[in-house]
Amino acid sequence: MRTAQTILTAAATAVCGERNDSYGAPSDDFGTQAAMISAYLTRSNGYPVVVTASDIAALMICVKLGRQSHAAKADNWLDIAGYAACGAECDEAAAT
Repeated sequence: MRTAQTILTAAATAVCGERNDSYGAPSDDFGTQAAMISAYLTRSNGYPVVVTASDIAALMICVKLGRQSHAAKADNWLDIAGYAACGAECDEAAAT
């Protein structure tokens, strides 16, 4: 199996199974995180800051890219693929 297919298959397994079993739907889980971070940033900056569930997915991709720049690991790419899928799901949930 090609590397890309292996990563995407593993990400799909994690996002559609293990991840949801542990944390719930990405739109709910990331939405909770977004609300907490929005409140924190609003209070610390003194002006309203709104972070969305899909922002959380994008920020987690940034975290993984930062880690990848320090130490290249296949797990970083797997997580990035998973966070991308979660971000798309969050966008879809926000649109409905």
